[in-house]
Amino acid sequence: MCGLMLIIVLCSWIGLMLFAKYSTCDPVGADIIKSPDQILPLFVMEVLGKYPGLPGLLIAGLTSGSLSTISSALNSLTAIITGDFVKHYRPDYSEEKLAVISKIISIVSGIIAFALVFVVAEVNKTIQVAPFATLFHGVLLGPILGAFALGIFFPFTNELGTLLAVIVSVLLSTFVGLGNIFSGRAGLLPDQKLTLSTDGCLLTNHTINDSGKNLFMPRYIGDWKESHANDSFFLKIWSISFLWQPVIGVISTFLLGIIFSGIVNIIRTNSGPKVNESLLSTSLLQLWKILLGQAYLDKWVDYDSPPFTGDPKAKLRRNNDMANCKFKDNEQAFSVSVS
Repeated sequence: MCGLMLIIVLCSWIGLMLFAKYSTCDPVGADIIKSPDQILPLFVMEVLGKYPGLPGLLIAGLTSGSLSTISSALNSLTAIITGDFVKHYRPDYSEEKLAVISKIISIVSGIIAFALVFVVAEVNKTIQVAPFATLFHGVLLGPILGAFALGIFFPFTNELGTLLAVIVSVLLSTFVGLGNIFSGRAGLLPDQKLTLSTDGCLLTNHTINDSGKNLFMPRYIGDWKESHANDSFFLKIWSISFLWQPVIGVISTFLLGIIFSGIVNIIRTNSGPKVNESLLSTSLLQLWKILLGQAYLDKWVDYDSPPFTGDPKAKLRRNNDMANCKFKDNEQAFSVSVS
């Protein structure tokens, strides 16, 4: 979280520098560049172009950052598929075989991701895919984090209550995200961008400012608030930035999970399966013990089972040991009855 906040602060700082330099000469409006994504390379070439090696260093940094993101995503995808599916359905596979399978999954995933680049490039000519990709990421990230937080912090939550909370949270985040996208395309949302001008450009495809003076007049920062003060409730909700979508998902899943789990626990006649003690936060478990009492926690927490390791082979060994114990017990009971 701290790293993400630092990245956002640095990106905001870079944006302020770019605005300070190009506020009176908008490169996009002056047809110097074709896309706002090219402003940062343009800034580097204009400011650092006279220093050999520095522009290339920046391009190398951007490229390595992109590659590290892609490699992290592929590694995570491979680990999830191998750990949650291959190991689950084939717990008898050796580590060498799992390593080979994970490499094959990584290669296939990389080829599919590379092929999707061309698909997205063609689709993006008619439909902007980036907002929907951001929506998909924001809609799923928050509910997943909220579900994990529920399982770690609250032993009395259950699978049905958490599932209902995740479904409602996904629908809520989707409603806010889609409303933001379509309302923005319809021009109904407030334009919070600062005003740019091409009056300070020395040579553009437009009329050159003969006076040479900076005619740029900044717009009052509160204009967009005043002009949209009477917007409907839904427009105000849809104007929430996409950066807040995961937060909406976490909070809604967290609160709704507690409420739905409480309702399910009231309706159920039994408390359901207990949670392994090793899967819960130790400090919060002590807090719940003080607030609710040990007798209440005994209904939800399993203190007798061995710590959960997540290894399917360990689970298979435990099942085999239990089966052997039952067989030995039955054998001893049979021998006693015969004797």
